[in-house]
Amino acid sequence: MLAREQRNAINVLDFGCGYGYVALHLAGLQHPQVRVYACDCDEECLDVLWGRIAQRQLNNVTAFHLPNYSQIYLPAWLPTFDYVFCSFSMSALEHPDIALPQLVQQMAPGTQFFLVDWDPEKSHPQLDIFVPPAKRILAADFRHLIKYSGLHIDAEETGKNVYYHFRAHKPGPSNRG
Repeated sequence: MLAREQRNAINVLDFGCGYGYVALHLAGLQHPQVRVYACDCDEECLDVLWGRIAQRQLNNVTAFHLPNYSQIYLPAWLPTFDYVFCSFSMSALEHPDIALPQLVQQMAPGTQFFLVDWDPEKSHPQLDIFVPPAKRILAADFRHLIKYSGLHIDAEETGKNVYYHFRAHKPGPSNRG
């Protein structure tokens, strides 16, 4: 979707960016004005990402630290976001039921969300070691969390892979052109 975006400037938040795989991929899209903001609460992951940004000499990625797992307060210096990516980040939080609604509340109407997480009903030997099924969120519970957070689900894919994904948006009039 981002590659086909018609707007001149696009601001993207990679929430729970980890080592920055999604952020770096998005920053490399063939769109002239994609600006990616990547945040995580794990400073060691951010150190890796900051190194990758410097090594690749990327000027369209800004990585920053969020200091709290359960309360999400984004810095005031951030722009309005067009897209938010949550890739395998909600199940890593101590309280996703608090975090996602707080994140959504800070976004403008019309913001698009892409949410991906591990399916606890699917097994994979390596995944089960690093992210045990007990730490994952059922797709039905995640769907409920998305709706509870005030988002409208536009598309979903569940049951096919060891992960599931949802595309959603924050309803209301968009003030971006």
